[in-house]
Amino acid sequence: MAKCQKLNVKCFHGVAALPTVLLLGGLIMEIMIAATLSSYLLVSSEFGIRLGSRALFAARSGIQDALIRVVRDKNFTSSSYTLPVGNYSVEVSVCKDLPEPICVGDGKHKITAVGTAENRSRKLEAIVSVDSATGEARLQSLKEVEL
Repeated sequence: MAKCQKLNVKCFHGVAALPTVLLLGGLIMEIMIAATLSSYLLVSSEFGIRLGSRALFAARSGIQDALIRVVRDKNFTSSSYTLPVGNYSVEVSVCKDLPEPICVGDGKHKITAVGTAENRSRKLEAIVSVDSATGEARLQSLKEVEL
């Protein structure tokens, strides 16, 4: 310091180090925040996909359960019930021989199942044709419907 004062030069040694360290520290902090946020979003989206597929399989279980009930009793009347599937639940409704907006018409059953896994839900609809003479039940269609 004495050497700087003898030459009438202001001593600014190390002044550039402080902004450099702060700039590098801020840059490293931004990279860490971006990495943490992107990993969180990736994990939560994967978890959402997994819950959605579990809800879909729960809804398929509800369709299969209602199909078994229709096959066992060809005069299975319209009903709604809740089916527990593991830790998830399925709301199943079956309608028969009702007009088109509500159901699908004579000799057919419309099965609707909404599977719920935590906060995700999926809905499936199946149309089953039942022959009144032979009792043969035939699955005509199975499709996923938007909620």
